Amino acid sequence: MEFVRIVVPVGFSGGGLSMQTTTSRLSVEGVFIRCLVSPKESSQVSLTIAIPDVSGSFEASGTVTERINRREVGKDLGFFVQFVDLKSEMRAKLEGFLRSKGIGAPPSRVTPRPPVKAEPTPAPEQPGPRRAFARVPARLQVSWASPKEFLVTYSENISRGGIFVASKVPPQMREIVELSLELPDNLGPARTMAEVVQRVTVEEAKATGRVAGAGLQFVGSADDSFRARLDACIDHLLTA
Repeated sequence: MEFVRIVVPVGFSGGGLSMQTTTSRLSVEGVFIRCLVSPKESSQVSLTIAIPDVSGSFEASGTVTERINRREVGKDLGFFVQFVDLKSEMRAKLEGFLRSKGIGAPPSRVTPRPPVKAEPTPAPEQPGPRRAFARVPARLQVSWASPKEFLVTYSENISRGGIFVASKVPPQMREIVELSLELPDNLGPARTMAEVVQRVTVEEAKATGRVAGAGLQFVGSADDSFRARLDACIDHLLTA
């Protein structure tokens, strides 16, 4: 099964879990879902995958084929899902989306398991997974708790897959934090788990003209309202 590194929002339900999170890899045969807690292998899951420029949601079902629950070099935490009985209409939408990103769709074939070795995670200075949804400038109050500290700061931009927050002392790469976002809907904090996937120090910011801080990818919220509130926030920002 050939995977392409790309981040899109995904919701899944099955194996005793229901979560709103994001992907890190995608193909016409399956998907890798970022998550701190994974369903058991062979669990059947239902998926709702957000794909840009596609009306309606991309609905699919599949089987969990492999879990990665411990941090390993070159591997993200989460699990592989192999699509089962993917409707031809859904497959065509997915192939069209991959082609729109300049990615040739892999051959249509079914394999029993994805590759044992995941594609190595890029070093911080190298490009990470493609973002399917553009960043939107936004100044939102953000707080996070990590094993080391509690911090309150403001975002620089946000997308449906993650957020960049300004900080003179950004957390370390691959650190997991619990984010609390103050969205413009005034409904209280929207909470989710996130992982540091980009880090810009004060020294790097001065040398490159960028903002010091951290880019975080959303990797799991058990609250289904998080995705709806985030989407509404971004729609508001785009039309404001």
